[in-house]
Amino acid sequence: MPKEPFSARDWVPDPGVEHLVYETPWLNFYYDDIVHPTGETGKYAWVRSHSNEGAVMVVPVTPSEKFLLIKSYRHPSKQYLWEFPAGVMEPGEEPIESAWRELVEETGITPNSVEMMGSQIPIAGFTGLPFHSLIAKIPEISLEDVVLQGEEGIVDAKLLGRRELLDFLNSEKISDGVTLASVARYLMHQELKVNDTTA
Repeated sequence: MPKEPFSARDWVPDPGVEHLVYETPWLNFYYDDIVHPTGETGKYAWVRSHSNEGAVMVVPVTPSEKFLLIKSYRHPSKQYLWEFPAGVMEPGEEPIESAWRELVEETGITPNSVEMMGSQIPIAGFTGLPFHSLIAKIPEISLEDVVLQGEEGIVDAKLLGRRELLDFLNSEKISDGVTLASVARYLMHQELKVNDTTA
């Protein structure tokens, strides 16, 4: 009789036991004993924020639709990357509160308002916590108004129009995945807003 091909369709995951192996002020590292869909046992490494909260990325945009981006050094990739302001949420913080704080800390710009756009789990195989994307309506500013948080490795800022932002994406000058997801959230947010007003 031919062997049935393996299918995980009816597999019920076993959450197993979490094994905290290393703790930092920001991230906790786990190395768990798990059971694979095939029934074999194994190990799985993953991380969770020390606060057990997710993280936020805020898209700062002016009334004339200029986007404020920052350039930060990211140690894991050993590169300076263009991103929107972002950070891990502190214990008890709501996403809007966290996004407001991160924007002010990293750029010195105080928003007029902050609004939630959506949430996603950008690296589901590495951490299960969500990354919230928010939009911050900021005043018309110049780069002279921006005060960068140098101690966080932030070295530059740009104000880009929509076309310039899309060119940055297309040329891969922006390669950070959460920034890409947040741009997609922004475009969807704007499209849905237009559809709501014309319906």
